Amino acid sequence: MKVLALLTAFGLSTTTLGANGDDLKAYEARYKATAMGLSATAYRNLTHDDDGTYLLQNSLTLAVFRATVGSVTETSRFRWYDGNLIPLQYEYIQTGISSTSERIDFDWENSVARSAVKSESWDLTLAAGYQDKLSYSTRLGQDIAASDLQEFTYQIIDGDEVEEHRYRITAEEIITTPVGNLNTVKIERIRESGSSRRTTVWLARDWDFLLVRLEQVNSSGRLTELNLESAVVGGVTLSGL
Repeated sequence: MKVLALLTAFGLSTTTLGANGDDLKAYEARYKATAMGLSATAYRNLTHDDDGTYLLQNSLTLAVFRATVGSVTETSRFRWYDGNLIPLQYEYIQTGISSTSERIDFDWENSVARSAVKSESWDLTLAAGYQDKLSYSTRLGQDIAASDLQEFTYQIIDGDEVEEHRYRITAEEIITTPVGNLNTVKIERIRESGSSRRTTVWLARDWDFLLVRLEQVNSSGRLTELNLESAVVGGVTLSGL
């Protein structure tokens, strides 16, 4: 079920400010995910609800010989206020041959994050800037658009702990996609010295830093990929140069 697990890394796709400088642009994107000789279609959507919150969702269904063998749905609900992303709730549900579930409820009034993985749960003390495993991707896009920094660090709640994730811009590249050539920013995750794991993403600079391509190599050297097939960003169909 490695293709399903790819959606954890899929959280790296990003968004930036809307035209008015206040709201985030809604979008919907379709990707082809491949791993271990298998492929699947993945979707990613950002919507703005009437209550002022945003819902970011990843979804993927894996079928073999037209029979569904597993699916993943990952969501993050958050507020965007005065240039700050405030996560409210995160949920990850994987079903099929391999199944698991995760949930985080952010109680900012009491500075507590209630985190649960399957039947286990924990209360973690919240601090300003903490993110979930999906919301930080939007934060990354904002930071790239708003600064000249080359490295970015985030504190992300994962189960019973808070992990530090670090990313570095390594290049500006024009890459070929099914929608044409796109200007991209190439970013790599900074891992501990000696680690054989690698995560690299390409974000579309002219399309609000939407994810265009992702490559991930695990500790065994196995490669998983995610490639953009089509997208609509802020009501405009994505196209090449």
